[in-house]
Amino acid sequence: MRVLLLLAVVAAVTAMKRYDGAPLPTHGGRELWCDSGVARARASVRQAKGVAESVRLTRAGRWKRFKVLRVIPKDESDVAWIQNLELHSLVEIWNSLHRSNHPVDVMVTPANEVQVTGLLADRGLDYTVMIADVQAQLDSQAVASDTPPGASTAALADFQYDIYHTYDQIQQWVSDMATEHNSIVSKFNLAKSYEGRDINGIKISTGVGDPNKPIVWFEGGIHAREWISPATVMFISKSLVEDYNNGVTNVVNILDGFDFHIIPSLNVDGFVYTHTNDRLWRKTRSDLLPEFGCIGADPNRNWPYEWGGSGSSPWPCTNIFRGREPLSEVEIRAVVDYLTALRDSGREIKMFIDWHSYSQLWMAPWSFSSAEPLPPDADDQDNLGAAAVAAIEKKHGTKYVHGASARLLYEAAGASCDWAYATLGAKYSYVVELRDTGKFGFVLPPEQILPTAEESYAGIVAGLEYALTH
Repeated sequence: MRVLLLLAVVAAVTAMKRYDGAPLPTHGGRELWCDSGVARARASVRQAKGVAESVRLTRAGRWKRFKVLRVIPKDESDVAWIQNLELHSLVEIWNSLHRSNHPVDVMVTPANEVQVTGLLADRGLDYTVMIADVQAQLDSQAVASDTPPGASTAALADFQYDIYHTYDQIQQWVSDMATEHNSIVSKFNLAKSYEGRDINGIKISTGVGDPNKPIVWFEGGIHAREWISPATVMFISKSLVEDYNNGVTNVVNILDGFDFHIIPSLNVDGFVYTHTNDRLWRKTRSDLLPEFGCIGADPNRNWPYEWGGSGSSPWPCTNIFRGREPLSEVEIRAVVDYLTALRDSGREIKMFIDWHSYSQLWMAPWSFSSAEPLPPDADDQDNLGAAAVAAIEKKHGTKYVHGASARLLYEAAGASCDWAYATLGAKYSYVVELRDTGKFGFVLPPEQILPTAEESYAGIVAGLEYALTH
């Protein structure tokens, strides 16, 4: 760790020499720097110092007395000010930042709580406590007991969709789906992860109709801590198969009209890390810039379309680090290579959905720019989104918002839905943010898994019905 710290300090000092940073006005005598190279370099050093401490504390109740505060910004300058708090490691922003006067959820440590709440008061920003003890909420999350590697479940009927599962259990589910439903389901291996784990998925193909029917791509778990995403993708997958086998008319039409390629957990290294070390880890686990002493990149800033723009960071210790270069993360390169090969073989990729949490949003391109004219297919994209969120609300009353990503949220360049639409040619390309809107955030309790999955299934069926004819 001392070597890593020394390297990080050297890199930070070098960065400080390259950039000038002008301080923002102080609040209550406390200085906050602007989003400059100096500030980011200082933040990189601070976060490098936290690497060993993070691992040391995780299994010993690391998140005890950490709180999540909901702050109400009055305007965009307040949002930028909150982002600077994160830059200086005083808070961690949890939710996607909206363009309107929308709440910002931030996690604070016990050590920083007094300082942060003082700064908020000095700036005149109201806040409420959303989660009083993050560790207590984490402790309430049920995870299925381990299944020995390679040991098949007794039957898929016994698989529990109302609790969270480990990497090994998800991979076994993939194998069991292919075994039990082998007439229409097969297993495929996308790639090996950075740390050498298999990234496996299923194909659903009925063999009815056009042998080169359009393809629907679903991926879950691109951000490691968003456990509801793989859980929802698995539920959707099994529901499509079961409803097809049971002769449910609209699902039969959907599966006879599309082939499905589904990866329930894409960022498998990060996902394992959330089970073994840090439940709130977001990024991949690559170590491509070791001089900074920080691991991983944000895989949803690493796609090769408008990479490196707004809403991504060049600094490895941030949660939105875009990666050393486009496709630096092997998991993203694997998806790009796989889908590009399918397209180049003559297959149409009709739909691409990247399942996330949280915020209850159904978002279409563009993500990289709010000023960019909407895509030529924007009307159909919006109509499908409207059909999906209406079906979601009808199921359990849960309200989602749909629209173009960068017009709902702040810009995020290098995102999956932009690449899938602009480069791959997937007409219906979306990022879906699942439950909730902040009461639990990334630590959604198990009792909400099934309702989330059920309403998401209703939404995607409605969306697929629209895509069949448009």
